[in-house]
Amino acid sequence: MPQKTSTREKIILAARKAFAKKGHDGVSMSEIAENAGVKKALIYYYFPSKEDLFYEVWQYSLDELEDHIFAEIENENAYLKKIKKLLKAYIDFITSKKEIRQMLLQEKGNFTREDERTWQRIKDRYMSLRKRISSLIEQAKLSQEINASVDPEGAAELILNGLSSTDNPKSIETVKEIIWRGLVVKE
Repeated sequence: MPQKTSTREKIILAARKAFAKKGHDGVSMSEIAENAGVKKALIYYYFPSKEDLFYEVWQYSLDELEDHIFAEIENENAYLKKIKKLLKAYIDFITSKKEIRQMLLQEKGNFTREDERTWQRIKDRYMSLRKRISSLIEQAKLSQEINASVDPEGAAELILNGLSSTDNPKSIETVKEIIWRGLVVKE
């Protein structure tokens, strides 16, 4: 039997759809309420501000992404195989969860709005995911399974940005192949 979506989750999913389509600044709380099929006051019951709602949407989406990609590599022992599975899982996720991909692309530029606490929290959550990926790459590097000259932070950023920057499956595969070769080709 399918699990019933809570009101809070219903609001988050409606907000994610709206933010992916129009961006943080292009969406009103009234529009989100209408899309969620709830009164605007109910949104404010769960989320005191639009920024709090946006942070929760971001957190929810990155948790979903992180759970998906790291579940795929959980039972793998070899780092090279973990990275290969991570790349595949990430591609599967971003091609099937277009709203999350769009939100990542659209809002990442707002990380520079450091004067706002919400944007710093959003950036910190993104950096936490990036750090987890870079740690995996660093472990592969230390075990000498990948190229010793690879910068783990740069590789993690390339994975998160390069693979999500297009809708074209052929381009995604090309970027994946470039990343893979850069990691495994020994100098």
